[in-house]
Amino acid sequence: MRLIASMLTLAALGASGPALAAWSEYPHPELGFVVEFPDPPKESMGNYRTVLVDSAPVHVLSENENGAQYIASIVDLQNRGGDGASLSIEAEFNLSLLGDIRDNSISRVEPGKAAVFGRFITIACRSGRIPDQPGQTEAAHKWFSEVTGGAECPDGGRLIVNLFFNRGRMYMLSGINPPTADAGPAALRFTNSLSFFDAQGKRNRAD
Repeated sequence: MRLIASMLTLAALGASGPALAAWSEYPHPELGFVVEFPDPPKESMGNYRTVLVDSAPVHVLSENENGAQYIASIVDLQNRGGDGASLSIEAEFNLSLLGDIRDNSISRVEPGKAAVFGRFITIACRSGRIPDQPGQTEAAHKWFSEVTGGAECPDGGRLIVNLFFNRGRMYMLSGINPPTADAGPAALRFTNSLSFFDAQGKRNRAD
């Protein structure tokens, strides 16, 4: 389940020590993915609404620990499978209105021909972003709250997102550190813990 091969991420994870030792995998084959949480996550449903999507159900798994939030949002877009590129870029645009982009790089899950590519985005949360058109910033904050089950990108906080579109679903893993915390290893571990089940409901042996 390796996503971003950066020395910074590896060093942060390696230095995390016992604080991350209790994390466990939570497989959801019915949603096509596996993710790690420090404790059993709470599950809820939401509604995904954007300019391009009138309405779509969102499965939300979330857990809070020491002020940090870990949220996995899975949007059912089976009838929009051919629009994955546009829908993903729209999500990136909405995320950019939540603050200042500190990093936006390529992310990958699974090796070889099974690879699924996405985006790994780090945002310094800041309200008051000036949008291209009036109302876009407010709409982006409302969108983020709905897709994460009520979470916010707090001023001075740090949001880390791993974003994928795979087989008719959008997967958005969000790690939110409050203003009093740095972008620590727990948020990196969570957002990098995603892996997928294949179309036959099996996991890649190399995962």
